[in-house]
Order: sequence, then structure tokens, then C-alpha cells
Amino acid sequence: MAVSTGMSFLISTLLALSLFSVMQLNSKWLTSSSVLVIGTGFLGSVLFTLSLTAVSNLMTLLLGEGYQASLFPEIILSLLFTFFTCVSIHRVCATTGLLFSLFALYNIYNVSQKTYNSSSLLKQPIVQNKKKKH
Repeated sequence: MAVSTGMSFLISTLLALSLFSVMQLNSKWLTSSSVLVIGTGFLGSVLFTLSLTAVSNLMTLLLGEGYQASLFPEIILSLLFTFFTCVSIHRVCATTGLLFSLFALYNIYNVSQKTYNSSSLLKQPIVQNKKKKH
């Protein structure tokens, strides 16, 4: 079920702030083993996805429905927010969080292209059959 842009902004903002708080409050436990450090990097990528959703929805609310997220400011700011959040927990967490976030961004881009750029899926090269003259 789809929600409105305003509600999506509210939900993603609240979830991002909640995840940020949980990560900061449990930073000692999240760095207690190497598996948890890598898992915290994954949580960082979830934080990136939520913050990117919140920022993109805010820009859509402010600038209109035709607005698209771009590399700057939305993606860069969300990546920096995630990176500094993960750095405050552990350096390896920041590295894995950045890698997981880039993978998530790649998947978000692919889903977006399949959803909103359907005209390119319909365009297929026209193959002309040329007969050789004898």
C-alpha cells in the first residue's frame, strides 16, 4: 500500500532517527565482535536508505512532484550522514556501511529505472532484413 509523500517523509524520518539512536546507544555492544561490526555496517546502509528517502521526500514536498533526487545534495548528504554515524561507532563499520550503502544505491537506481523509465524498456532495436541481390 502506497502512502503519500508527506507521510513517507514522516515515517522515514522517524525510523532514521530511531535507528540512529539505537546505533548510538548500543555502540559498545555493536563493536563487541567482528560479526556485529559488519552487521552494524548493514544497519548503516539501512540508515542511508531511510535518510535518502526522507531527504528526497522533503525536496519533493518543497519543490514539487516533478523533482528527482540527484547526486548532490541528497545522495552525498545521506552518504555523509551515514558515514559519520558509522565512524562514531567503529572504523570498519564505516567501511562496510559505505559498501552496503553503495550496493543499496545501485539497487535503488535499478528499481527506479524499471519503474519510472518504462519507455526505454519498450524501445527495441529495429532489425531490418536486407536481402542480397544476386
